[in-house]
Amino acid sequence: MNQELVEVVPGVHSTSRAVMQAEVVDAVVFDVDGVLIDVHHSYPLVICLATEAYLKEVGFTGTKPPVTPEETTFFKAAGGFNSDWNLTQGIVLSYLVKSAARGSRDLDALVGAEPNLETIARASAEFGGGLAGLTQGLKNLVELKDWQGIQDLWDGERITRLCQEFYAGEEADIVFGLADPQVTGPGMMKREKPLVSREALERAGLQYGVYTGRNYGETLKALDLAGLHGVFRREAMITESEGLKKPNPEGLFRIAKVLRPRLMIFAGDNLDDWQTASRYEAERSLEDPPCLFCGVLGGSPGPLSYGLFRERGATLLTQSAEALIAWVAERRRAPG
Repeated sequence: MNQELVEVVPGVHSTSRAVMQAEVVDAVVFDVDGVLIDVHHSYPLVICLATEAYLKEVGFTGTKPPVTPEETTFFKAAGGFNSDWNLTQGIVLSYLVKSAARGSRDLDALVGAEPNLETIARASAEFGGGLAGLTQGLKNLVELKDWQGIQDLWDGERITRLCQEFYAGEEADIVFGLADPQVTGPGMMKREKPLVSREALERAGLQYGVYTGRNYGETLKALDLAGLHGVFRREAMITESEGLKKPNPEGLFRIAKVLRPRLMIFAGDNLDDWQTASRYEAERSLEDPPCLFCGVLGGSPGPLSYGLFRERGATLLTQSAEALIAWVAERRRAPG
């Protein structure tokens, strides 16, 4: 049964137990996208642009966009799609399956046709979420002989490269090490904005870490653009470059060993983040510090965030990372 959440300060909802625990929190680990950085005008658009570009490369026609930024939230809500590159691969695969089932590569006929993207995302969740769950659900929609042809058309590496080029633009060689990028001009990353200020982080007087699905170069670029360069110790930053992906809790264990907190908070905006913190708590020994999860609302699952986190028993929710750290700093000063 969910414990009651109350708004303890503007923008922060907590159970009474989490309020007490916050008094000894001395470290906060952040996801990046939707937590430290507003990516509403970057990654969702990259997914849309890369999906359409790839489908046109393999012979799809028509003028309707295959996916909208709003539709990407269905897959985030399904879980397992912390990687936007994997999400893009999943949407492309969805259209390849729909095309094979209907015998058409006309986007004007396929967009919105059943199963639509919301239905496909829901089916993905039923099979465990992520690209693996999505693939399992989609395989049931076509004959085995058609599935091989679909696999031949589905080039994950090419889809990923398109995503990286649209995201970084003319800086794709610097951010991702891509040779001869075809996308010119500024990438979608230039549209990102910080969600927390350097001053707020320093004022709170806490230790900080990062656990993100971005690679190291991508993370540094985002933090630099947000004015947060140098705030995080390198050894307390776990990125995809370290070979770890959420919901693997090992990233939190490594950060805990570096920061050595009494109690830490992991602030994330999607179900993969929640699952990462849950697995950490389930696997930690008595020597490892406890970890509270704080769901940051309004991130990649959009307006579904509050319900998704509450269904899973989240005891701490916030409208922003800045509101969270200000509240934690206040609780630490509270008389014992």
